[in-house]
Amino acid sequence: MLTLKNVGVFRKKNKEYQEDPIEEAQDEDVDASEFEDDEVQPKKQKSRRPKETPFAQQRIASVNPVFTPKSVLPIYLVIATIFVIFGAVMLNISSHIDDLTIYYEKCSSNAPTDAWGNVPSEHYFFNFHKNTSFDVAPQWRYTAADDSDASGSSENGTCQLRFTIPYDIPNSVYVNYRIENFYGNHRRYVQSFSEDQLNGKNASLSVIKDTVGLNCKPLVTNGEGKHYYPCGLIANAMFNDTFSMELAGVGSTESYNLTNQGITWSQDKDRFKKTEYDASQIAPPPNWVKKFPQGYNDSNIPDIHTWEEFQNWMRTPALPKFSRLIRRNDHDDLPAGEYQIDIGLHWPVTEFKGGRKAVYITHGSSIGGKNNFLGIVYLIGGCISIAMAVVILCTHLI
Repeated sequence: MLTLKNVGVFRKKNKEYQEDPIEEAQDEDVDASEFEDDEVQPKKQKSRRPKETPFAQQRIASVNPVFTPKSVLPIYLVIATIFVIFGAVMLNISSHIDDLTIYYEKCSSNAPTDAWGNVPSEHYFFNFHKNTSFDVAPQWRYTAADDSDASGSSENGTCQLRFTIPYDIPNSVYVNYRIENFYGNHRRYVQSFSEDQLNGKNASLSVIKDTVGLNCKPLVTNGEGKHYYPCGLIANAMFNDTFSMELAGVGSTESYNLTNQGITWSQDKDRFKKTEYDASQIAPPPNWVKKFPQGYNDSNIPDIHTWEEFQNWMRTPALPKFSRLIRRNDHDDLPAGEYQIDIGLHWPVTEFKGGRKAVYITHGSSIGGKNNFLGIVYLIGGCISIAMAVVILCTHLI
């Protein structure tokens, strides 16, 4: 039978076709996806969305109290009770603090010189809570300066004050000086000092004169070009009335010893250091000439590290009326009796309007010195809280 397969030409082609099985297999292995265009995968962008946590998504459980008159009223009453109790206790403690104040700025002009005279009532006041009827006026006497003083320092006289203590005063006993109408918070005054000098450094002229903010202008150097030490207005204006180191007993009363140690903050010793200046480099401030009439030498340069009166003065006051501690006794009660204290007059106050100075004697307590302000503030706060509670109650009832 004749077929196409038996024809030679077709047989040959069919044979050649069958002789390439590898090529046929390769053709079958071709993946159609190879002919497709490659797809571009998008870049994964960094998300700024916070993490899926309760904290980040602000799903933490919270309490949202709804205040009602019933819940607010007890709060005001509790606050009022606390404030009133605190205020009453503070006022009670303050009222039990005894103190004595004697103004002596006019001692040189008004006090007698040959005998003791009573201090005018407008120049003293006292509070002795155990004896409210006590009315013994203090006395004063003025002693003129002795121009023949061998030390060469002529004082402006001495004001002698006598006062009576009706009963024992508990320790600690503090002797302060008090100044009124002295505006030590003036901007230029407060900035007139050298911190480097106070730290004991050998500060150069440019440091004490040209430092931005804190510098000693206008008191930097004297006519010889020497640095004032300490320089600046604060040091130059230092309170320099002298107080005796005891309350001298009058008659049968024994003297009561005082000290000038521990009258300032303990941290001040870290700030005030003994100077590295040589005596030939420095001169005392203009108002210190009475204390150092011949200037400085190697033996009389003041050591501000131990000079606590100076450290106290360099802490400028915020108000025109202020007190500074100058003597104290932490160990002994002050017995009842009559005492005398001698004050050397050096620091003038009559030159500025309304200036006054006084000696202020008191003792300590659990809240410090005598001060009714804080107790009054607490009482006012308690009264305001009570008033608010009443208003809320009336509003709720109406």
